[in-house]
Amino acid sequence: MNRKILTKAITGFLLLGSASAMATGFVTLSQTGYAVPGGTTAYTLCNTTGNFGQGTSLPPTTAANNTCAIFQNNPPLNGYAQVANAVRPVVHNGVTIANVTDRVWRNGTSCIYGTRIHLFPVEYAPGESFEVNDVSRAGFKNRAPVSIAYFYNGAADEVLFRAGLTFTSADTPPNPARPLTTVAPISTNWVDFTSDLNSQDPDGTSKPDSPWLYVRSTCTKATPTALTGAIQIRQTGQEGQPIIYKSIPGYAPVGANINP
Repeated sequence: MNRKILTKAITGFLLLGSASAMATGFVTLSQTGYAVPGGTTAYTLCNTTGNFGQGTSLPPTTAANNTCAIFQNNPPLNGYAQVANAVRPVVHNGVTIANVTDRVWRNGTSCIYGTRIHLFPVEYAPGESFEVNDVSRAGFKNRAPVSIAYFYNGAADEVLFRAGLTFTSADTPPNPARPLTTVAPISTNWVDFTSDLNSQDPDGTSKPDSPWLYVRSTCTKATPTALTGAIQIRQTGQEGQPIIYKSIPGYAPVGANINP
């Protein structure tokens, strides 16, 4: 991200910082929103170091910057076993811009859906490398409680800045870090994760990989199947790029749909 209004609006928050935060683990997302100045927002904040992608973020540790973070993977939680795995290419303008790894772990009737993105160092148009500002996943209506977490895998990863039950990716005043529900309405069917991925980022903070992004919800014991359009990766124009949403199949609970 590289918006002056975003920088100004969250500077005060960042001065307070989350460096001393001790809030590791899955965070349950509110279905009614969170109170913020001017109303409510769908988003909870996770790692806000790095100014939402404009600067260099700090990885989560067991001592700091760790809201929403977990520190194990495959399985993300003890007691869960992997039951599905796929690697899905993302193509734009005839160019394979990314691979998305899609996994499911299950423990009885609780499932964790995992997403990890790797962006290739390619241009989909002259001078344009794809940027992922939001990753959204569908299929969670009537699956409460829905909780989220992320696993930071290494130096090529960007952190997770925020997450919420909404279909809409947005950064607008008066709360660009946590847009109001009048701008980004709550959708109990979609989970939206905000990060800042780009293999050749114009703002100089190039991170080609997402962390593992997890959604935990109720599920059945049926073999997971892919739902068309259940995962979206979104370039939202943070540095003036065109707005582009790319949809790919993704595992989802039985009977799920992709309605906003």
